Amino acid sequence: MKKLIYLIACMALFAACTDKETKQRELDLKEKELEIKEKELEMQGKGGTTDNSHTAQPTGNTGTIVGKGVIIRQSNSVESAKLGNYEPNEVVSILSEARPQNQNQAIAAKPIKLYDDYDGKLITTLNKGKALVIESFNGTVYQVTYQDPKFGKLYAEVFPDELQNISNEIWYKVRRKNGDEGWVLGKFLKK
Repeated sequence: MKKLIYLIACMALFAACTDKETKQRELDLKEKELEIKEKELEMQGKGGTTDNSHTAQPTGNTGTIVGKGVIIRQSNSVESAKLGNYEPNEVVSILSEARPQNQNQAIAAKPIKLYDDYDGKLITTLNKGKALVIESFNGTVYQVTYQDPKFGKLYAEVFPDELQNISNEIWYKVRRKNGDEGWVLGKFLKK
C-alpha cells in the first residue's frame, strides 16, 4: 500500500513538471528513492538496519592514509559533510568499520570535466580519486554530480570506464592523533 501511495505521489510530481529532461531526471531520482525505501522496508522486516552509521565493534588497529587530499567525512557516505582532509601517510586509529549500501556513489577513475549543467558551460576538471554521486545511467553513459565547495553542484556525463563504483565498500571510522574523528573510504586506508 505504501508503495502504491508513493508511486501515485511520484506520478503527480512527474505530471507537474513542464520540461521533458526535468521530468526524466525527477523520475529517475524518484525511482532511486523508491528502491532505497524498498530496501529499508526489507531490512526492517529482517531485523536489519539501514542506518549508515551502523558499525562493527571497535577494532583497536591503526592504519595509514593512502593518497593526497583524502577527505575526512562526517559519516560513511560521499554525500556526507566534509570535515577536512587527511595528511598523506597520516597514521590514524581505526575505531570501527561499516559496509553501507551506497548504490549511487562512485570514485572518478580518470579526470572528469564538470559543467554547470549536463549540457552547459565547462567549469572545472575533477581529479582522479574524487567522489561523485551517480544520478542516472542510460545504458551508455552515467549522469553524475559533484558538490564543489567553490562552484556548488556541478554535472558531467561519463562512460563506465571513467568511474569506480564504491557500492558496498568498507568505510572506516578513525581517530587522528589530535583526537578528531571521521570516516574514510577503505580504499584510502592501508591497514
